[in-house]
Amino acid sequence: MELKNIVFMGTPSFAVPCLELLSFTKFKPVLCITQPDKPKGRNRKLSPPQIKVKAEELNIPLIQPEDVNDSEVINYLNDIKPDIIIAVAYGGFLKKEIRKLPGFGCINLHPSLLPKYRGSSPISYALFNDEKVTGNTVIKIVAKMDAGPILFQREVKIKENECYTELYKRLSKEGAEDILQVLERFEKGEIKQKKQDENKATLTQKIMKEDLIIDWHNPAKSIHSKVRGLAEKPGAVASISGKRIKIIETEILKTKTENRPGTIKELIKNIGLVVATMDYDILIKRVQPAGKKIMNSFAFNLGARLGIGDKFENGF
Repeated sequence: MELKNIVFMGTPSFAVPCLELLSFTKFKPVLCITQPDKPKGRNRKLSPPQIKVKAEELNIPLIQPEDVNDSEVINYLNDIKPDIIIAVAYGGFLKKEIRKLPGFGCINLHPSLLPKYRGSSPISYALFNDEKVTGNTVIKIVAKMDAGPILFQREVKIKENECYTELYKRLSKEGAEDILQVLERFEKGEIKQKKQDENKATLTQKIMKEDLIIDWHNPAKSIHSKVRGLAEKPGAVASISGKRIKIIETEILKTKTENRPGTIKELIKNIGLVVATMDYDILIKRVQPAGKKIMNSFAFNLGARLGIGDKFENGF
């Protein structure tokens, strides 16, 4: 069966490569659904979702309902008669009335190897836990979050010291190819559903403000993994001399000392700051001071004028 009427749902930049790729194939969506514009920045100016910007650029009709499950939206979709609905980081729950509309159902791209790392923060959690492999999974959407049958899954190796931003971009680009493969397989009748093993399911939580704080009393590996899982945005947070900074890039060293965790041990010219942890020392390579751009930590120190023995504190 040929897929003609495709509806795409997405909101952040993660969904953009998929919408863009599909728009240059026979699977170009007839409608895009995204979240309403939201206030951002100090002036709280309304800012459009990145999918809205891309949909307008590609001349794809767009709606931004406050509630996608509203009867008006469902009636509109009924008129379109979608063959399939694709959701990529949309950010909203689809009730049964929408899920049963398309002949091929509703599918979702999730950036983890389900059933591992269900929920809102799968990429960060994979890095927090120092995983060597992650991937994308395309599933059929059901009532329970990220629990639908698997339609397609592909592993992606995590590069050494790869951070959240880098992995996010890679998974979004490869995920677009994955969705395209699924659509082609649907048309050929080659899709086979695989039930998820609930005994192996793990759940990730939304990253909260307190989750950003670096605890220097943790092992260096734990701190390094936290920095990777939060960089470049939202960024792991520490404070020194009463000022908050984001730690963007670190490296675990082979040296150990008896310095108190968080203490600056060494300033390496043009490279960074060496800081003590619970076990191994850690090299802070890049930071982002409040209100400024990301910079080399040694360059930051030229203005901050930190010295050996100064101590990073936990918290904001």
